[in-house]
Amino acid sequence: MVCFDINVKRRTVVRKTLVIVGVTSFLFSLTYAMPSAYGSSIKNGVNCTKASATAKVGAKVYVCSKNPYVKSNRLTWVLSSCIKANSLLKQSREEYENWEGLVKLAGPDGEKTLADLKASITSLEDSMKTRACRRGA
Repeated sequence: MVCFDINVKRRTVVRKTLVIVGVTSFLFSLTYAMPSAYGSSIKNGVNCTKASATAKVGAKVYVCSKNPYVKSNRLTWVLSSCIKANSLLKQSREEYENWEGLVKLAGPDGEKTLADLKASITSLEDSMKTRACRRGA
């Protein structure tokens, strides 16, 4: 009877150990596999589902929104710096329109400054379309 009791205890300990090892390895595999799979699929232009969701991949921060420089109705991951730069670009255009009438009163120097400002705004917009905000960047 003593042998039977030891074998039962041994089986119970083995079963508990196997269950604990199995559950632990399953949980570890979930926590280990998810971040690498999640991080590798996020870049400019990849579809996303929840608007305004954010994700950080390395040093880059992405936002789920519509890319202002790609004609699409879908939500995609866009660099947050692209969205901020687009907002600043819109503000600079509005300021340009506000100053346009006043600067012309300053004469040729004012008009030259205004032309330089317009060239800078156009250059910034082209750079954003081709580099920072392009799909797949």
